[in-house]
Amino acid sequence: MKLGVLIKRGLLGAAAALIAAGTSLVPGMAKAGEDTMVIAIGALPQGIDVDKHVSPQTWSMGAQVLEDGMSWEWIDFPFSTGDDWDPSTIPGFKYPDYIGQKKLIPGIIEKCDLDADGKRAVYHIREGVISPWGNEFTADDILWRIERGKATGAINNFLEFLVNMPGQTINPPESGGYRKIDKYTVEITSSAGMPLACKALTNYYNPWLDSTEMKRNATEDDPWANKWVATNGGGFGAYRVTEWSPGKRVVMEANENYWRGAPEIKKIIYLVVPESANRVALLQQGKIHMAEGLTPDEIVALAASDKARGVAVRGNQSMWVMINNEMAPFDNVKVRQAINHAINREAIVKNIYHGMMNNWQGVMPSTYPGYENWLKYDFDPAKAKRILAEAGFPNGFDAELSFCVCDAAQESISILLQSDFKKAGINLTLKKLPTAAWSDTVQSKKGSLALWTDMPIQPDINYALKLVWPTGALVNYHNFSDPKVDQTLKDGEGVVEPGARIAAHEGIQEYIHDLAPLGWIGEHYFAVGLSRKVSGFRWYTTQYYHVNEMTIAE
Repeated sequence: MKLGVLIKRGLLGAAAALIAAGTSLVPGMAKAGEDTMVIAIGALPQGIDVDKHVSPQTWSMGAQVLEDGMSWEWIDFPFSTGDDWDPSTIPGFKYPDYIGQKKLIPGIIEKCDLDADGKRAVYHIREGVISPWGNEFTADDILWRIERGKATGAINNFLEFLVNMPGQTINPPESGGYRKIDKYTVEITSSAGMPLACKALTNYYNPWLDSTEMKRNATEDDPWANKWVATNGGGFGAYRVTEWSPGKRVVMEANENYWRGAPEIKKIIYLVVPESANRVALLQQGKIHMAEGLTPDEIVALAASDKARGVAVRGNQSMWVMINNEMAPFDNVKVRQAINHAINREAIVKNIYHGMMNNWQGVMPSTYPGYENWLKYDFDPAKAKRILAEAGFPNGFDAELSFCVCDAAQESISILLQSDFKKAGINLTLKKLPTAAWSDTVQSKKGSLALWTDMPIQPDINYALKLVWPTGALVNYHNFSDPKVDQTLKDGEGVVEPGARIAAHEGIQEYIHDLAPLGWIGEHYFAVGLSRKVSGFRWYTTQYYHVNEMTIAE
């Protein structure tokens, strides 16, 4: 019998057993209906302030209350995919054309003008965009958020660095920065090119906030309303948070003043269901419409269901072994190269992800313009052992690999790595950590080895590389540092013409690849379980969706 059939029968059988037993997974849960969407998640995030918080739930929940400045044109799904989890079978599914980048679709920024040299941009704000609190989106909101980023050291401030924009309002007038022209017009000027000034409006970390409402919720101790934003978001999106119950659920109500029209789905309930098997069971019962954080096995298993389907979308996510380049023995390039030869990527892609991952050893997403496909590190434990001996470790060494309890696939990968690394002489101790501890281990830049997943949101070669590779970069969790890389990325950041921009980075991807700063694993797909009653599901490049674009059949 095929493995896939066994998986389907086993997992759906477990779900059926829960249902037959009358298991009350979530006492008092509201009933899913046409105007209420219920989404099961593993845990609530620290918050949904995208200037402060980073997690899958921050992205998916925050997207419902925030609004895109602009978006990419929508196209048909451009990739071949597995029949069991093909997103193109969902009625209304479309894919953002961040690959071709042929057209920007206006959002709450109705028009963006960029001078030929890239040193001046003008944002034309759509009139009549009203927040859930009744306040109109204006130039003051844009300027206020830029000041918030500068004052609090927020992620928005780092984003301004990544897209080579000034990160400040104009003060004094002769300096570069953001300047209000009138109520609905903002001018941005810089001494250097800002080639992403318009394209950055598609970036999830560039939403504009209702500064009027945020000022109402600011305090003397919290002048930028950080505490309030954490559980409210504060944007001009289709919904607002009306309940935040830690460990239990979050409820969102429709913004009836939403500029695209009041959403058909009036309420969203994000329900905390820690075990993914229970999320699958609820999906099978018809009590929820979507389940986040399912394993690849569970996604495949849903193909046998008449009530739900698995969905997996190829995008821009990547998974790797974070290697601390400053810590012995990992500060030795040969050790890092040996680690890469000890990773069985094909087994991970086929047996753990069932094809919902690409074999990848890149230094940026393979779907981005300018990507170079280097696959030099074949799986060869014997070669890894020889390289370790050349590095001065003929008997190998002991090491610790951390991974997250939040992702069952990470545990499976860790167990496989432990077995394969041993063949090369590396004895791994596995450390399974809660989500917060796992994140802290990696983001503190003090860990040794850890599984990690991330993605550069902006489909641009300089942005994607500058996010991860410069010395001291925010997402350079691996402490990589190389002057040639730093200079190349600095030289390329202001180049405006697309072809010349890619050419400015010529050779640097292979150069980084040869230094093996990470243990590459693959590009895993964004996956959810979805009720067959739901239409209009679409994926966005920060691994989220917009509920207001969906409908629920009777």
